[in-house]
Amino acid sequence: ESLKSQAEEATGGTLVVSSLRVAAAMESSLKMRLLAAAFATKNREEPTPLDEQIHYLLLFERKKCSALLFFGALCGLMGFMFAFIIGFYKFLDPQLSEFHVQFPSGFGYFPSTVSEMVHNPQDPAGKCFFAFEFVGALLIFMSWYPWELRNVYVGDSTSISCLNQLSWPMFRQFVPSVGMMVVACVTSTPFAQANTLDCICISIHIVGALMLFVGYALSEARTIGFLCMKAAEVTAKTVGNAERRWRKAFLWGLVLAYLAFCTITVLLGLPLEDFGGKPDVWDSRVFQTDAGHKEKRMVLIDTASGFVLALKIASYSLEVVCGLCLIGSFLTIWYFCEERHSDLMDELHSVHHCRV
Repeated sequence: ESLKSQAEEATGGTLVVSSLRVAAAMESSLKMRLLAAAFATKNREEPTPLDEQIHYLLLFERKKCSALLFFGALCGLMGFMFAFIIGFYKFLDPQLSEFHVQFPSGFGYFPSTVSEMVHNPQDPAGKCFFAFEFVGALLIFMSWYPWELRNVYVGDSTSISCLNQLSWPMFRQFVPSVGMMVVACVTSTPFAQANTLDCICISIHIVGALMLFVGYALSEARTIGFLCMKAAEVTAKTVGNAERRWRKAFLWGLVLAYLAFCTITVLLGLPLEDFGGKPDVWDSRVFQTDAGHKEKRMVLIDTASGFVLALKIASYSLEVVCGLCLIGSFLTIWYFCEERHSDLMDELHSVHHCRV
């Protein structure tokens, strides 16, 4: 019996020791798992809060808007510049023009408007003007700058008097930029060569020019205050004095140049040869088409000279000044807007850790 009791004590002690060893091993394993979990949590990227995501998107959209406005204005500037360079070369050397002849006046053909200079889409000037002006108008339209830039936005409650449902930001968004697209796409044929269908295109082009220049002048006048139009309450606080002076200067240049351009255009429509002027001389000639049909076309016999040529150059120059003042106004808005200085984060969060 004593031997039996000693054996039972030995067996129980062994079981206790074994149980303690198992418990210690389980505790050690649990500690290792907890340490591993803590290490993983420490090095794992925390979920991005919703307010941070919204803040980033707002800054990104408004900074993108300023960039689109800048590059749109830059494209518009290059369109005017390349069209002028090509047209001036053709004026100096008529052999480079579509006429390929030397005229009795000794001068090449000089159009009275930019649209007339670039009316042929197959001509180098027409190609450059269409490409740059249409891309510029598209970028400006896509920027939605009347709604995104603080120094332009006048508030959605500021509506046009005769159209209560149309706000000034919406008017500024659609009318000038769409007008710029129309001007780029529907060019103006010289009046001497225009037929009935060409007159329809000329009318559409004039409407587009009015949308661009007059529409922009009205919306800008409502924004910064000009003549009888009072500045919006919002922009009275968000537009600084220096910016307001520059934008008013460009607006004055746009208005005065456009009025002078319209005046000279009317003068060029008068019979200036009765006052000793020498306008362009056009004559009707009969040509045979590839299909064997005969058709009449107006052919340039001689180009303008004297004060008529001076009026045509002045008319063209004033339209260019209108475009440059418009582009200058865009660049002024871009330069003074605070959105272009927005500082975005240098590293984007992973899409797997964005918390909604």
